[in-house]
Amino acid sequence: MFTGPDVSEHQGDVDWKKVAKKHELGIARVADGDHRDPFWGKARVKAIREAGLMLAPYYFARVASAQNGQRDGAKEAKMAIGFAKEGGWKWPGDLPLIYDFETDNGQPAEKCARHIVQFVRAYEASEGHHPGIYTMPGFWEKILPHLDSRDRKLIARCFLHQAEWGVDRPRSMSPWKGATLWQWTDHGRANGVSGACDMNRSLVPDAKVRALAGPAKEAEKAVPRKPAEEKPTPDHPDGVPAWVSKEHWDKWQQPWNGGAAKSSAFRKLLLAHGHLSPNFTLKEAACHDPAGTPVPASLRGNAQRQAFALERLRHELGDKPLPILSWYRTPAWNEHVGGATNSRHMQADASDFTVQTVHSFGDGRFDAACERVYAKGGFGRYASGSRHGDSRGTKARW
Repeated sequence: MFTGPDVSEHQGDVDWKKVAKKHELGIARVADGDHRDPFWGKARVKAIREAGLMLAPYYFARVASAQNGQRDGAKEAKMAIGFAKEGGWKWPGDLPLIYDFETDNGQPAEKCARHIVQFVRAYEASEGHHPGIYTMPGFWEKILPHLDSRDRKLIARCFLHQAEWGVDRPRSMSPWKGATLWQWTDHGRANGVSGACDMNRSLVPDAKVRALAGPAKEAEKAVPRKPAEEKPTPDHPDGVPAWVSKEHWDKWQQPWNGGAAKSSAFRKLLLAHGHLSPNFTLKEAACHDPAGTPVPASLRGNAQRQAFALERLRHELGDKPLPILSWYRTPAWNEHVGGATNSRHMQADASDFTVQTVHSFGDGRFDAACERVYAKGGFGRYASGSRHGDSRGTKARW
């Protein structure tokens, strides 16, 4: 899972090395209309890259109006791309420029719809790939009726960065099949950033986020990443971290086997390095409240039991990435999002999955796998298409 703050001049200077200790994304504003962000530039871009973060630049959209000389979407695309490149943005290498489309700028919805289509078409023609689109349900619902089927197909090719705060899961937004990035709070905290800031996380497998930066070889050539961790010994298996000693190699490589979950030494080793299991981290299990409250020490045993159940589910589904929508909730956050009074999320042994994730495996296949893995646990289907699985120890279905 990729996480990170998005910042602008309002946050001032950022210590990106501190950000990188817990996050993977560096989302930074390029400009608001023709007002260039004073902190956007080669120094900020260099600092983000040197910290090992993936750069995601965004441009705050201003629909054509009298105030900007009726600058249409195509002209705005040319201007925004120019600003981004002057600051050092590169594609392939960095994520595509994200078009922050959240205000009508005092213009009718039909004009706004025409403007974003102009922007996307001009951007794609110029850069050879599609931008990201940042928006939120309340605003987008006004725009959508003014897009025809052709326009909707064009917009759907842009990855969605969805803002929806104070909820446990973002709602579906047409024409997208699901959000790639989710801005889940506007008053979170991140080391290295002064004061409150927007916080974001990915909802798709990490490989899909990386793929947005372009073909791997070309992206690496354009924007070199941190070198991979060297093997401590020549026979150390690929994909196994250096901190995993030889007696645990098999457990790391086959975490779905019962021996991995039963080994107290292996479980302690994982926790010491921020993992609940080989493919699931403590970070992924944290609450989605603005503070990003981590799983309490008293509940980490529950969270680790659930993580190894997820390893079995992941194996049942072909050992492919399995993004988690939500895991632990504090009692206060559970009440805030309207969770059940006895929700297993408060015990840190429950996880939810987006409809996007379920569909990617096939509904029937996903449900059958959950029935097997959670034979002695909870499994639920929601009207939205999302799913729930928990390792409570007794069978429950809804």
